[in-house]
Amino acid sequence: MCSDETPQAPEGGAGAIEVDADDADSTYPASQVTDTTSLRSSILNYKWENGRRYHAFEDGAYWAPNDDRQQEAEDLMHEMYRVILGGKLYAAPIAETVQNVLDVGCGTGIWAIEFADEHPSAEVLGVDLSPIQPGFVPPNCRFEVDDITKSWTHAENKFDFIHIRAMTGCIPNWTEFYKTGLQHLKPGGWLEHVELWGIAKSDDGSLKAESPLNKWVEIFEKIGESTGKTFFWGDKVADSMKEAKFENIYKQRIKVPIGTWPKDKDLKQWGMWNRQFLLGGLEGFSIRGLTELLGWKYEEAQLYLVDLRNEIKDPKVHAYLDLTIVYGQKPNDD
Repeated sequence: MCSDETPQAPEGGAGAIEVDADDADSTYPASQVTDTTSLRSSILNYKWENGRRYHAFEDGAYWAPNDDRQQEAEDLMHEMYRVILGGKLYAAPIAETVQNVLDVGCGTGIWAIEFADEHPSAEVLGVDLSPIQPGFVPPNCRFEVDDITKSWTHAENKFDFIHIRAMTGCIPNWTEFYKTGLQHLKPGGWLEHVELWGIAKSDDGSLKAESPLNKWVEIFEKIGESTGKTFFWGDKVADSMKEAKFENIYKQRIKVPIGTWPKDKDLKQWGMWNRQFLLGGLEGFSIRGLTELLGWKYEEAQLYLVDLRNEIKDPKVHAYLDLTIVYGQKPNDD
């Protein structure tokens, strides 16, 4: 069973976004970021490239840095997701008394920590390549350093809920990854995948063919070919989950503006968050791929990023990104 009808999308989901002719711009504050804490001394021997810090465990498995600048962008993105989801941390119809929860690619740990606070019945495990999570966490929350693209060390039929977010460009084969998630869910458990994809679009033609935002797609198609991990899977997630044998699949696509150009006040707010997130994270998202994988000179990459930031801040460009929310349920035992 696959549904895209319920629950209802927030206003401005997939229809054309009306432009605000009287847009008055504003700035958005960045989120506070907690300092890092050690899990094992060996994995803290971080690698530095072009002034950015990267994880040491399974070096190269993830393309973005883990330094404070990138953590700020990630925490800002977390707040943006909560705003879009109406203050919620997830969309799947899980029980309030959920027991075992896995947060895949937990990053700074902010989702796992807030989920643990809101669900004291749950034991929440966050897994990531980087030990950047804070040491002061709820007693029902813990973190592990691990590579989730390899064999999982967790017991099968263990988790009631598996949460996946912001993992674009990290997974070699999404269908196989969902199959692994299915094995480790309890019968009746849910897996949810939330992703903001990097293909910018516009409904009014204001995003031109030669746009730096369009060039971004070409760049990451090449980076994905180099790493074997695609950055563009948004229209295939539900089909992959169905192929992995999930049931009761729900899918939703939401347009998230870049900037404050929409007339709708909620979309305008989303656009503020999204623009600030992108401006803070663009270099971290791209600099390693541009220089190390595609062979660009550092200066050449920075000039491209200047053009990209200028376009993101241009109120005449009415661009948006697709956010997809897809979840599915493991069949119950007969």
